[in-house]
Amino acid sequence: MTQQNPLTLLDEATRDILEVRDAIARGGSTDEAITLIDQAQANLDDAVGSINTAQVHLHDAKALLRPTNVIDVTPGQSVQAAIDSAPVGATLRLAAGTYDGALVIRKSVTLTGPNPPPPGTATESCPVWLTAYAEQSVLVTPEASDVAFVGIGFKQQYPDYELALLQGNHLLLDRCVGLGDPANGLRRGWRVEGKNITVSGCYMNNIWRPGRDTVCIGSWQDLDGLLVEHCYLCGGAETVMFGGADSPSADRICKNIKITNCTLTKDPAWYGMGAQIKTPFELKSAKHVYMADCVLEWGGIAEGQGAYLMVITVRNQDGTAPWECIEDVVIERCACRHGGGGMNILGHDDLQPSGGLVGLTVRNCSFVDLNPDGPWANHTEGWYGHGRGVMFNGKPQQVTLEALTMEGVSMNSLGSFANTPNQPVGLTMRNWKYFTSDYGWKIDDGRMDVPPACDNLKQLMPDLVYEITGSDPGAAGYPQG
Repeated sequence: MTQQNPLTLLDEATRDILEVRDAIARGGSTDEAITLIDQAQANLDDAVGSINTAQVHLHDAKALLRPTNVIDVTPGQSVQAAIDSAPVGATLRLAAGTYDGALVIRKSVTLTGPNPPPPGTATESCPVWLTAYAEQSVLVTPEASDVAFVGIGFKQQYPDYELALLQGNHLLLDRCVGLGDPANGLRRGWRVEGKNITVSGCYMNNIWRPGRDTVCIGSWQDLDGLLVEHCYLCGGAETVMFGGADSPSADRICKNIKITNCTLTKDPAWYGMGAQIKTPFELKSAKHVYMADCVLEWGGIAEGQGAYLMVITVRNQDGTAPWECIEDVVIERCACRHGGGGMNILGHDDLQPSGGLVGLTVRNCSFVDLNPDGPWANHTEGWYGHGRGVMFNGKPQQVTLEALTMEGVSMNSLGSFANTPNQPVGLTMRNWKYFTSDYGWKIDDGRMDVPPACDNLKQLMPDLVYEITGSDPGAAGYPQG
């Protein structure tokens, strides 16, 4: 299908916004306004996707225009020496094989395999491997710009280190592979601390450790501009996480993050291997996050977690960053499955001073195969998933949960709400297809409503917008299969 001009899409989004204003001026309905806003958002999303795709193609084209700067490297040669002696903007073409030794990249360079990788998402098979016994197998420093890895595999020889630390500006990982050890796992895949980073069509697996937090892709500082698209990411206590350690200042909070058409998953065999498993997706501090058309699988109960499939909880992790916050997050058309709970939403850190969660929309998402007693449960210790569709605490603000499908068995509640003063402010819930639970809508003070009733919820939250019936269709448009 021919991709539309992004400028045309931006014009259409502007037109939709003007139509919303006209609808409001003439007293139009809320449904009409919401439809127009959704159209505008879709056009903006398509425009951004077109621009990001164009940037990837432009990088490929630039590489083709520099044939005189292609330097061939073979196993046994030093890749670091080749990088250091290469002119700025050169392409290093690595012959098939394994290259041992940590790399530090401080300038513009492209590392590619002997042949262009096949189209689509990468697999475990890769002709070229970079590996090291060092804190990172690859470090891209802050002064580096326009660095690309195309069809390159990353490994690490020590399981408590990480594959790469990516700083710098305008970085590309195109159809690359990251692997931990199947028997021992690996602490971290790619730590992203730069600006304008694209991770496209990549594959990662075996990122796990017993008794230790792990993550496939994540950061807690300096990240500004990340696109992760068409990737398969298997691992992590959290497969993808932003936050988790304290950012040095408010302006260094991770921001401008987009994740689309990805699978965030775990290997269920890891439950029996002592792996620390928490959630596929977690935000502890981040601004301007968009995730769409993704599959999220397998929650866990490590360190008191409730096996939720999304954890969106503000955390001043080490107590030195009271500015940590979560702002402007949109998650749509995602299929979430195999967990002991749906979403855990915390508006302020309940252990340390922090900023707040302001602006979260989750729509057209399914949460299925929910059960507190799954493979994540520890029957010996009596630990289980929380059995909640959604948990609210810490006074989150401006949260919209609409067009959701919730399917589960033996669940405690559809929604659990902290009592005053920690209840949500500005909460909207509409169009839920929901499971039957023990307590329905459950409030900490003992009150409850059996959905679709909501009398007690409205007493708790007078500004609640509640449009849920017993026959709502729920989510649509999320990945199937």
